[in-house]
Amino acid sequence: MSSAADKLVQSFVSRVKALGVPIREQDNRLRLELFEKKLSKRLPQSFETFLSRYSFPGFDILGISLFGWDSEANPYTEEASAAKGSLSELMLPAGYVQIGRPDSGNFDAMCFDLNDKKQNREHRIVQIDHEDILCNWKVRISGELCPSFVKLMECALASTDPRVYYDDPIV
Repeated sequence: MSSAADKLVQSFVSRVKALGVPIREQDNRLRLELFEKKLSKRLPQSFETFLSRYSFPGFDILGISLFGWDSEANPYTEEASAAKGSLSELMLPAGYVQIGRPDSGNFDAMCFDLNDKKQNREHRIVQIDHEDILCNWKVRISGELCPSFVKLMECALASTDPRVYYDDPIV
């Protein structure tokens, strides 16, 4: 990944940390490799960089509740296993990798669309209608959140209010 993209990820992490999300540096290359082995295609390079270098709990940013990436058992690898009866059972073969949900509490899936041919695999982030999967066993995009994870990070950095929310769980 280019040094400009590395700096973008570092700036994004710094901004999110400053807004209260406890992101920590951690070498997650092995965990990322195991996760990507379950996928038909590789993740966007920017997202790979984010996951390979940092661990974090789930948090909201710019309309999406990103899954947490803070242990071996995490929602990303859980979704990639495509358990019978799960949304990912249909989404993964159709080329969609779930990375979160809308921050509104809706159960739709926020996914990378691995079907488009993009430079550096910087795929768009789309919203998949969960009811169409549950009721009709059909994957339907209900909207595009962002043209790429790079653009999401740039927008978060440029925004005066990137709508970051993290709820520290009571232990």
